[in-house]
Amino acid sequence: MTSFAITIWAFERTGSALTLFISGMLIMAPKMFLGVFLGPLIDRMNKKAIILISDIGAGVCTLTLFLLLRADSLEIWHIYSLNFLSSILSSFQYPASDVAVSLIVPKKYYVKASGMQSFSNGKIQMLAPIFAAFFLALTDMSVVIFIDFVTLAFSTLTLAFMVKIPFDSKEKGQKFCLMHHLQELRKGFSIIWDSILLKKLLLFMAFINFLAGLTYFNILSPMILARTGHNVKILGFVNGAIGLGGIIGGLIVVIMPTMKSKVRTMFLYAGLSFFLGDFLFAFGNSMWTWGMAGFLTSVFIPPLIANESYFWRTIIPVEMQGCAFSFKYAMKSGMIPIGMLIGGILADYVFEPFMTSEPNYLSFIFKSGEGMGMALMFFITGILGTCVSLRGFFNTSLLEAEQESENSSDEKIISV
Repeated sequence: MTSFAITIWAFERTGSALTLFISGMLIMAPKMFLGVFLGPLIDRMNKKAIILISDIGAGVCTLTLFLLLRADSLEIWHIYSLNFLSSILSSFQYPASDVAVSLIVPKKYYVKASGMQSFSNGKIQMLAPIFAAFFLALTDMSVVIFIDFVTLAFSTLTLAFMVKIPFDSKEKGQKFCLMHHLQELRKGFSIIWDSILLKKLLLFMAFINFLAGLTYFNILSPMILARTGHNVKILGFVNGAIGLGGIIGGLIVVIMPTMKSKVRTMFLYAGLSFFLGDFLFAFGNSMWTWGMAGFLTSVFIPPLIANESYFWRTIIPVEMQGCAFSFKYAMKSGMIPIGMLIGGILADYVFEPFMTSEPNYLSFIFKSGEGMGMALMFFITGILGTCVSLRGFFNTSLLEAEQESENSSDEKIISV
């Protein structure tokens, strides 16, 4: 809820998509740079302790934001600073959480477990903007932030006292050695580099994140606010529809049988997300069409992520997954701020001026006016994403690499 409320607060005070880019970049940059080097530390440390410390740090950031707002002292640079600190903490937390799933869940349930994660994330994404808009209408942003702080404290206590995560303490107490750390990094990178499948899937996911940085992470909220006269309720509805799509998509992964080719499943759902979601955002002009666009965009993401995560969990040995997942997050996160930077510049200085100028050579397709330049950007990312997904779907070398990966994984199980 805090993220939703802060987005509205920042955009209303600046009116610039570039401001949201800076905020987003300060979230992504630490993940991009730290993620490359943190992996071996995560592999050696207690995963539950990492998650708990990260949650406590996030709680401190949330409480600081609350106090600044109550004192009427909150500034944009405060948000930038807190985003940066929170991102450092999440650089540890996300890979540790992924490794924890591999430690707890048997291999045959990896895809289903990812579906449950998407189901949970979807509920948060759907309900958070609804409750945020509700409380913003009745009270103010400080109440929204305080509620987030209370729920974070509850989840942290639940993890601390009710969840067990296995921890192999064979390296407990071992002093940090730079050479050993670099050797572990090299091993993790070599496993990824030697796998044709992981390399190509990583590039594909990085490209998806680049396009998401251009639009969803950057200009979706400004576009809807600009085209609706800053109607927070419509923005909340669209975000809720995106969350609902994540819930349904997660249920699809859990309930439906796993398709034979997980690679083709990935590219199929990615293509549908771009083709249906981005184009509807581009041509939509009402709360309901934008809501449908958000739903169709997100409903295909959980199957995509679930099948992609399966390969990382099965190809990478669990004792090295912290290193591999950190590198994966660094590469994928690194593309988002690049996309956000380019998207913010294009929105503010190219597409928005073009679509509000006269004559407008695309007026026979798109209406002129504020926010339509950003809508045109969704149209472009829809074309690019759909074309790349189709190319991957029909790529026979990826199917061969998938088969080799499955055969190798089966041989490991038999040998054990």
